[in-house]
Amino acid sequence: MLSLLFTALVFITSFIVILSFLVFFHELGHYSVARFFGVAVERFSIGFGKPIAKWKAKSGTEWVVSRIPLGGYVKFLGDAGAASNPDAERLEEIKTGLTEDGNADLLQDCFHFKPLWQRALVVFAGPIANFLLAIVIFSILAMTVSEYETDSVVISVAPGLAAEAAGIEIGDHILTLNGANVSKSEQLIPYVVVRSGVEMNATLKRAGKVISLVVTPTRQSRKDFIGGNMDVGTLGVTIGGEENVRSVKYGPIAAVKKGTERFTGTISTTATYIGRIFKGKENGRAFGGPVRIATITGKTAVDIVGADVGWKQKLIALYASLFSLAAAISIGLGVANLMPIPALDGGHLLYYGYEAIAGRPLSERKQEYGFRIGFALILTLLIYLTINDFGYVRSMTS
Repeated sequence: MLSLLFTALVFITSFIVILSFLVFFHELGHYSVARFFGVAVERFSIGFGKPIAKWKAKSGTEWVVSRIPLGGYVKFLGDAGAASNPDAERLEEIKTGLTEDGNADLLQDCFHFKPLWQRALVVFAGPIANFLLAIVIFSILAMTVSEYETDSVVISVAPGLAAEAAGIEIGDHILTLNGANVSKSEQLIPYVVVRSGVEMNATLKRAGKVISLVVTPTRQSRKDFIGGNMDVGTLGVTIGGEENVRSVKYGPIAAVKKGTERFTGTISTTATYIGRIFKGKENGRAFGGPVRIATITGKTAVDIVGADVGWKQKLIALYASLFSLAAAISIGLGVANLMPIPALDGGHLLYYGYEAIAGRPLSERKQEYGFRIGFALILTLLIYLTINDFGYVRSMTS
C-alpha cells in the first residue's frame, strides 16, 4: 500500500511540477514585457480556480497559486478575465477618467490603450519565453550530462519493408534524405517518423563510396519509450553498433549551438507533422493533452525511481529525462498558444493583424463573439485530445 501511494505521489508530483514550471515561464514572458512597457498587471496566477496561496507585490500585482494546476494567466488592467478579453465597461471608465479614485493616470497603464506594436509584443512574449526556455534547457543538458552520438549506420534490415525494397544493406551509413543531413540517429529518426509515404532521394556511404538510391518510409505502429503505441514512418532498419557510438561533451558555446539545433529540429518536426495533418496524411493522434503529458512525465519518473540502481544514478536520470521532457513540452506549449484561436495568444495576434490592416480594432462585440467561439473550439480540441490520450494510455497495456 505504501509503495502504491509513493508511486502515485511521484507520478502526480512530476506532472504538476513540470507543467507549473512551464506555465510560470510562459506567463512570466507576458508579465515581463508588459511591465517593461508600463502596463499595470492586476493578477499573475499559476493554475485556475480558488487560490490556495496569494500575496500582493509592491507593484500592485496579486500573485496567486490556484487549485487546478492546468495552466495560468496574467490579468492586465482593463481585462475582463483570464483570456485578456477587454472589459468594455471598465475600459470606458478608464478612458473618461471616471475611476473610483479619480486617477486619470490609469489610462497610460492600461494594456488595451497601449500602441498596437507594444500589445503584440506582450502577447508574443509568452510563446517566445517557452521557446527560449527550451533552448536554455537543451543547452544546460548538453553541458552537464554526457551525451552519446550514434552514426546512422545500418546494423540490420527488416525483411519486406522500405529499406530492403530500396536496396539498403547492412553497413550502409545513411547520410542525407532529400538533401537533409541525417548522418546521426538523432537526425534520422525524427525526419523519417513524420514522412511516411514520402519518396526520398537518399545518399549513403557504402564501403567508402557514396551511392544514391530512392526509399519510401512505410507507416507502422511502434512502442515509444514508455510503452505507448505511435503510428510513425519507418525505414525498417536498426541503427547503431558499438563502433558507431561515441560519448560527447560540450563546452558552453558548443552547448548553446547544440541546444539551438535541438530546438529548431523539434520545431521543424512539429511543423511538418501539422502540415501533413492539413493534407490528410496524418490523423493527429500524436498530439496529446494534459492526460498524456501527465502519463509521460509521471511514468518516466516512476520508472526511474523504481529502477534497480543507486540513488545518485536515479537523480541524474531524473534530471536528464524530466528536463528533456520539459523542454519538449515547452516547445509544444509555445506552438499551441500560437494557434489563431481567440482566447489563445495566436487569436490576439490575429485580432491585432486585423487592426494593423484596417487601421482600427475589431469591434468589442465581434471580439466577444470571437472569444466565445474560441472557447468552444478550445473545449472541442481538449475533448478530442483527451480521447486521443485515453487511447494512448490503453495502448500501453496491449
